[in-house]
Amino acid sequence: NPFIGFASMIIILWGLVGRHRLPFNIPAGLLALIVGTVVALGMGEASVSLDGVGIYLPVPYFGDLIAGIQHLFANPELFLVLVPVQIYNFIETMNNVESAEAAGDHYPVGLCQVTDGVGTMIGAVFGSPFPTTAYIGHPAYKRMGARSGYIIGVGIVIPFAAFFGLLAFLNNLIPVAAAAPVLVFVALSLVTNTAHSVKTDHIAAVTIAMMPHVSAFLVIKWGALAGALGALGATGMAQLGDPELTAALLQQGAHYEGHLALSQGAILTGLIWGAIVASVIDGDFRNAGGFALAAAVMSLVGVIHSASLHWPEFSGVAMGYLIAAAFLFIYPIFHKADEHEEAEDDGIKPHVPHLPAGE
Repeated sequence: NPFIGFASMIIILWGLVGRHRLPFNIPAGLLALIVGTVVALGMGEASVSLDGVGIYLPVPYFGDLIAGIQHLFANPELFLVLVPVQIYNFIETMNNVESAEAAGDHYPVGLCQVTDGVGTMIGAVFGSPFPTTAYIGHPAYKRMGARSGYIIGVGIVIPFAAFFGLLAFLNNLIPVAAAAPVLVFVALSLVTNTAHSVKTDHIAAVTIAMMPHVSAFLVIKWGALAGALGALGATGMAQLGDPELTAALLQQGAHYEGHLALSQGAILTGLIWGAIVASVIDGDFRNAGGFALAAAVMSLVGVIHSASLHWPEFSGVAMGYLIAAAFLFIYPIFHKADEHEEAEDDGIKPHVPHLPAGE
């Protein structure tokens, strides 16, 4: 609902992006949620419902946990899905700790990773299928004025809402359009923080590192569209991945297979692509070649560009990475250091050699 969304968005832009003081020093994020909720209630887009409110204390499920472990070892192919998921969670926590570092706050990566693991195991005992990871957006929350009390508050409010069935109540009360502008601000803060924390020459590397995530976004939305059509009872339609639909999408300029490949392992792919480009910009071609070779190996076994791990399978993607690695390793052999071109306009400035006088 744009009316609700813009009512919240202008407060976010005014108080958080523009950093203007609001009356009585009210936190902009809180005011945006309150205004959006009040507008939604007035429009009938939100409701106050106590359905489902009760006491739901967590109960450990040791029997199910043991049965689940037995099922896992009886079906070891499940590790082919579980291992990549945990790799991505590991990388996600590492990235977010680095994001906090760029914002001026240092946290030990090892302790954060161990905390994630312990939290995931405790949650599993109580039936949670969701792994724990450091959540994105530290620079944004810091800019909003959040301190350690914010984490303590989250740790109190979320369990309280879960234990007493208030999550549905909050979901009905606070519309998505009122909360979404806060996430827009988080995204803006991450992008601007990245732009300020890297060398200007490396902005191109940051940009290309985001491309796999764009593909992941598109694939998710295409899947949601297909799911919605199925829920409406649409029958006889081609499914995503069917050759006929893939060809039809390609004719319309939508490369489904390419976006699907990039979406699978997007976090690692983005990191590798960014590292390759940054190394090339710095003239460190051997380092760039090493990243390209690593990408080839990971694509061979399904760590990236695949839905799960598998035995080595040679593909066009792996061949492309190997060709790139070969070029990057061979190029320095025939390249002299004084021939390196430096960046100028739009990142490209032709090198002007120093000629002896009279030439």
